[in-house]
Amino acid sequence: MTFVRRIIAFTLVLLCCMGQMARADTPREVEPDAPGEEDSLNRALWEYSKKTPYEDAARHIEASHRSARTNGAMVTLPNGWRIAPAGRQTAVDRFPYEAVAFGGKIVVLNNGYYYAEKPQVSVVDPATGQIVRILRPDSLFPSARVGIDGDLYISGGFSKKIYRVNKQFQISREYDISGYTGGIAPLDASHIAIVSLVASDNPEDYKSGKYGPGKISLLNTETGAVERELRTGYFPYSLLFSHGKLYAVLLGENRVAVYDMQLTLLKTIDVGRTPQDIAADEAGRLYVINSGSDSISVIDAERDVVTATFALNGKETGFGNAPSSCAVDKDRLYVALTNINAVAVLDKRTGRRLGYIPTGWYPTKVLLTEDRLFTLSAKGIRARRPNVDGPQAVAENGGPQYVLTLLKGSLGGIPKPEIASHLKAWTRQVEASTPLLRAQDRKKPAIRHIFYIVRENHTYDQVMGDLSPGNGDPYLTLFGRDITPNGHKMAQEFVTLDNYYADGEISVLGHSFTTSGYASPFLEWLGNESYSGRYTSYPFGTVPAATSPVYLWDNLDAHGIDYRIYGENYYLYTRGYALLKDTFGPDSEIAKKFYARMMALATMTDRGNLFYRFAQAYYGQANTPADAEKLLQNEEFTRGLSDFLCGDASLAVALTQQPGLRHKFAEYLYRYPFNYRSWDLTFSDLDRARVWKEDFDQQEKQGKVAQLQYIWLPNDHTGGTNPLYLAPDQL
Repeated sequence: MTFVRRIIAFTLVLLCCMGQMARADTPREVEPDAPGEEDSLNRALWEYSKKTPYEDAARHIEASHRSARTNGAMVTLPNGWRIAPAGRQTAVDRFPYEAVAFGGKIVVLNNGYYYAEKPQVSVVDPATGQIVRILRPDSLFPSARVGIDGDLYISGGFSKKIYRVNKQFQISREYDISGYTGGIAPLDASHIAIVSLVASDNPEDYKSGKYGPGKISLLNTETGAVERELRTGYFPYSLLFSHGKLYAVLLGENRVAVYDMQLTLLKTIDVGRTPQDIAADEAGRLYVINSGSDSISVIDAERDVVTATFALNGKETGFGNAPSSCAVDKDRLYVALTNINAVAVLDKRTGRRLGYIPTGWYPTKVLLTEDRLFTLSAKGIRARRPNVDGPQAVAENGGPQYVLTLLKGSLGGIPKPEIASHLKAWTRQVEASTPLLRAQDRKKPAIRHIFYIVRENHTYDQVMGDLSPGNGDPYLTLFGRDITPNGHKMAQEFVTLDNYYADGEISVLGHSFTTSGYASPFLEWLGNESYSGRYTSYPFGTVPAATSPVYLWDNLDAHGIDYRIYGENYYLYTRGYALLKDTFGPDSEIAKKFYARMMALATMTDRGNLFYRFAQAYYGQANTPADAEKLLQNEEFTRGLSDFLCGDASLAVALTQQPGLRHKFAEYLYRYPFNYRSWDLTFSDLDRARVWKEDFDQQEKQGKVAQLQYIWLPNDHTGGTNPLYLAPDQL
């Protein structure tokens, strides 16, 4: 499979190529397209379809690479953005997310995909730009802080450890912490505070729905004892000790919790969506980076109140720049904006944007030393596109290629005096690097209906390489016109977008992009960590901390546009949770039950197919919102729905008592046809198409065809030639 894979898009059809999802009711270890198996699946598909050795494809790809031309200093990424990063770049390892100045060096935490190997910590000499030492702890979370004792403390995440690094850059001690360790904050010469995203040691807690908040721990670094622990809110991510108080950023609650040094809770402060980083200045101001709302919440540390909010979004967007990190200088703020490959420079008093500094691909960290500004670019400075593993590719990458192993980042260093003299030119460069249309360039075509079809994991060339005049390679075509006549016909009758690219490297990111056009920095990190087997407690798409600020269906609802969602269980979770949260509040018991239930279900099974097994018997009874409202008066159905969504009868009671909520849930259920299967690779997409056609015919009979129809056809995800699944050309 290719890196950011080419996809086929028609006016009415989108074929989206993504990575791994889990099949319902099978152990996740044997699911198709498991991490690192892409090459073996490609080999199986090639030899099944072509009846020739896979090495033929390797030689063909290497020959095409040799003839490819570069585009000068400006690199065009596979997602259409262009980069030319400022400063000297040092190549580090996979998906670097955190960096800290220590011992005259810059220590970089590479938080990417490490499946059968330990992650890497790169120690970079800022004077030469060379890596002078590499550490390999068992696991990493993107947090490292220099202690008051002068040593460096690194969070171990999944390993439930804190690593202590001495001035010789050796791991001199490991501390055990009972939880998935997150952010660190030094308190005094012998104490550090640590938050744990997962507070429990027992994975069965999550399978049984006993989901709870994280915790904060006080570690004595001399004795190694955890002297105090306290439960805190959902998804505590980062910590800051400032002005005599400890500030814990609760990414899953959109709050900052304030503690004293004995871990007594003093206050909670509401901030923007999915806050991630926090920094302080000497004047008593704290700056909280809200990645989901493109903003900075400025907190007065004396009163612990938000005094200002600085906007970081673009001129024409409500969100999407995805800030991840902040550094404070004398009168400036420097903010890493992951989605536009830049650092924003702000006046820290007013929040006025002074300009942009161009970075590499996906900047996750901005760091200041006395004489330099450093930026981490998690996806590096090259437009990486993997292909089959010929000898040259293996030599360049140190082994077989997997999409996440190619996300090798870079550390950029810029002398501070250069910033002022180059800022105007850099700003123009960043603003000209976007592939997005400006508002005045957009046209509103007279489209009455959109059929949005999502398919996974085949490249353009594998399916459409034989399509003329498309920009394809027929040599690589495996499922051409004779196997996919409908796709070819639509490409010819509508439009062939043969250079349309996807942002998501793996399924969880791809589904987030197809449903919301966005994946948060937290979700990007979570994807790498989970696919490495180092984040097992939380599934994707069910965590408020990892969901997007707005989804496709939210905008459709806001504009009164009729729509139907076929099989995309992101809808089941995000829309249902939003209804309960908006009605009862995020801290209500019923919202928390929904949260915990969805977490438990996704740990054990596929929620979409579980819903299908429950609801299919009621298909035809929710063809209109009015019909769905009548169905919600059926005690058996409402009790089953309540058990599916909340694990008990609490939702059934609320629906009985509150007609307004019942009306909202009727709209919610009407949008998701009960007879459509979601993730199940033993069920043919041809049969899914028949089910969709049955539902479409019902809409026609009623004289009301939904204006947008989102249809997930997952079989292209492929199990290769595994006999447990459909054959590759039977999809």
